[in-house]
Amino acid sequence: MATMLVVDDERDITQVLADYFTARGHDVSEAQSGTQALTLARQRNFDLIFLDIAMPGMDGNETLLQLKKESPRTIIIMISGISDENTALKSLDLGAFDYIRKPFEFSRLDMVVALGLATLS
Repeated sequence: MATMLVVDDERDITQVLADYFTARGHDVSEAQSGTQALTLARQRNFDLIFLDIAMPGMDGNETLLQLKKESPRTIIIMISGISDENTALKSLDLGAFDYIRKPFEFSRLDMVVALGLATLS
């Protein structure tokens, strides 16, 4: 079982991912902003974070930079509906483990989570 945080300004997205991974035995928390994600990450150690890129206020890449400073071992998987390759590459350059586009393919989510969690062992 892993501790996960799902960060997205769209409540439907956080709920879908939280429900999906909770049903698989993981302990999942939700946040709707980068600021809220940082607050939760300071209160609790997460193994893996799903982080939306395009959010109002502190965007995903800003949040990613802060999270990597404060918790460098946490696996961060960026999620976005934006299909811009440069956006994905920037996130990876900033330290994201991977980048997944919305709408999600759950088999891809499972694979990336398994690979990410395997690096923590």
